[in-house]
Amino acid sequence: MFQLMRNVHLALGLVFTTMAMIFALSSLVIIYRPWLNQSVEESERTVRLESDAASTPRALALALMRSENLAGTLTQVEQEPATIRFRIYRPGTEFRIEYARSTQEATIKTKRWGVLETLVQLHVNHGFWHELISVNAWSAFSLLSSIGLLLLGATGIYLWFVHHEERLIGGSLLAVGLIYGLTTLVLTRLA
Repeated sequence: MFQLMRNVHLALGLVFTTMAMIFALSSLVIIYRPWLNQSVEESERTVRLESDAASTPRALALALMRSENLAGTLTQVEQEPATIRFRIYRPGTEFRIEYARSTQEATIKTKRWGVLETLVQLHVNHGFWHELISVNAWSAFSLLSSIGLLLLGATGIYLWFVHHEERLIGGSLLAVGLIYGLTTLVLTRLA
């Protein structure tokens, strides 16, 4: 049993350590964001669309996605008699669209973030209902990584427990880590 657990522990560590490092880096970016000089590339363009393409906000979004090569998830839809506003978003890029029915023109404001901010957006990304397959794949890999890291911890505790001479120091480190983690969790919820 010890040999099997050691091999599982090693394989899990090799596979999921990279993902843990990506989440650690994005966590540091979240914490130290004010100190980082991150650039945002912004642009704006106007395109003309036929009125039948703007029958509904979703139809308008699909027409723009096809004609202007916009990819992402449709969010924040606002419809008024004279205008339609919405956002097409994917980690690293955001398109804010405002369509004026009177002129049949859509103004597309594009924001593109750098690598570090994109990592943060991937870090806080959640769910499996996105329209992009790549974002859903990232979500699935994040879930698998979380499960893998929990199994890595469980196999590590088993391997530590089997070594009788290291139980005292290992138990002390485990208790300190658990107390630190729970305290941090409680303090972040209170703040």
